[in-house]
Amino acid sequence: MKKFLVLSALIGIVLHISAQISPPGLGHAKSAGWFALGIKKKINKKWESMSYVAMGRTGETLLNPVQKSSIWVLNQEFYRTFKSNWKYSFALSLRDQKEKMAATNQTVDQQEIRLYGRLSYAFKGSKFKITPTFRQEFRKFFAPKSLEDAETFALRSRLRLQLSVDLNEDATKKVIISSEQLFSTEKDFVSKEWSDLKYHESRFLAYYSVTPKNSAVTFDIGYMNNLVGGNHPYDVSYLALDMVFSGKKKK
Repeated sequence: MKKFLVLSALIGIVLHISAQISPPGLGHAKSAGWFALGIKKKINKKWESMSYVAMGRTGETLLNPVQKSSIWVLNQEFYRTFKSNWKYSFALSLRDQKEKMAATNQTVDQQEIRLYGRLSYAFKGSKFKITPTFRQEFRKFFAPKSLEDAETFALRSRLRLQLSVDLNEDATKKVIISSEQLFSTEKDFVSKEWSDLKYHESRFLAYYSVTPKNSAVTFDIGYMNNLVGGNHPYDVSYLALDMVFSGKKKK
């Protein structure tokens, strides 16, 4: 079963997903890849569910399937669209990530439980859609191999602005770009005090999406630039590839 998930993720298959699954930050790296396998389904007239398993690889392991991935993510989200243009959601995310410590330059295996909710509004035109989104996260970390990072908490606020543009009449070809800024505060393990809420990073994404005529499959190729830090920032380039199966309703 594990080999099947790894193989599926490597070719970037995403089942029943109507939008791209954005890559997470993977820390210090020059380049990275993000691959996901997910299922989206309608629960009832008001609610929908999104479940996915995904992995990310940095430049060192990007093209080597034998080496361990930099991160594994298991995500479950429920969301609802109301009044045509509004959407809100809440989610639970489990993550296992190899994190390099800046102080010791050692890599530790860090687990995380994440709870988040988000609210978005879509401004719709005849050929485009602009969607601002606010997302609030609560994060709990576990890093048994690194005492300084063990059992830390974090709160993170994310502001994203996304533009989707149809390139043809039937909207089978699209360009999707977005800019997201992240602000965070963390609880120190030693002092037990929370830091000030401050800017942490920015993420800039661009996707080209195409759905062949009479096909239930959408092909996406995307790029993300992750600009981390304020005073001495560094950036990481991500490649995202996926095939989106929209599925057909049974009559």
